[in-house]
Amino acid sequence: MFQLNKLAFDMKKFYYELFFKVQEPYKQPLLELIFDLGICAVEERDGGLYIRSSEKLDDVAWALEIFCDKLSKITKQNFNLNIILDKKENKNWIQEYEKSIQPIAIDQIYIHTAWQEKKEGRINVQIDPALAFGSGHHETTHSCIRFLQKFAKKGVRALDLGCGSGILAIVLAKLGAKVDICDTDELALQSARSNAKINAVSFEASWLGSLDGATRKYDFLVANIIADVILVLEGDIKNHLNENAILILSGILNKYEIRVKDKFKDMQLVDAMKMNEWCSLVYKKGK
Repeated sequence: MFQLNKLAFDMKKFYYELFFKVQEPYKQPLLELIFDLGICAVEERDGGLYIRSSEKLDDVAWALEIFCDKLSKITKQNFNLNIILDKKENKNWIQEYEKSIQPIAIDQIYIHTAWQEKKEGRINVQIDPALAFGSGHHETTHSCIRFLQKFAKKGVRALDLGCGSGILAIVLAKLGAKVDICDTDELALQSARSNAKINAVSFEASWLGSLDGATRKYDFLVANIIADVILVLEGDIKNHLNENAILILSGILNKYEIRVKDKFKDMQLVDAMKMNEWCSLVYKKGK
């Protein structure tokens, strides 16, 4: 995940940096706050988030602390961001970032950026990291791509629920599926459509929102979203599946695995994968 405005950094000799860590389920709301504040340079690294700006970041640090204080009262959890503020000499962060991103092979899928070469004999997917998550390196995306190759069949009608960068939808399209996408974030939809164009694939339908915007049922549905949202959408997800449909649920922290399995116990669990603290599940809908 990365975005920056190069000109803003080139104009000054020094820049300001803010680093903090936050629990995974609450990372997205904090990112949305950061972007709403006009921050244009964010990098996920070292188990946390780096914010960089040509202007001082004291007000951003204050806003993050206020936001987390309110979030603590709502969730009844303590959030200690351990914010670190620093002033550093400028450098070309675009070049530095490009050096840090490596292509990744997941079985027959080869994921690379615009500045990296394609690989012969593989299904190449070009994803340029931006605001929307999903470049194949995260455990949840990695496991989903493995499952897509194992269970997706040519010609199936599929939905990528919470599409992010569109990487899963693009893989599905390259495997021969007819794909719809949706996301509650307009920037994610723009990113997914742009990445689809780069990869010479297209989506049947795309909309801003969730399953409330779906007009049909699906043979294949992948939801790489957090467990809390999966649990809320459980009924809608099942209602949008055809008989014998395949459902992939991901973005599930291991501590929520039992709760998710209990909600979907009326479906047949056909596969599962754990990578570090993350769990992904594959279900089949019976008659």
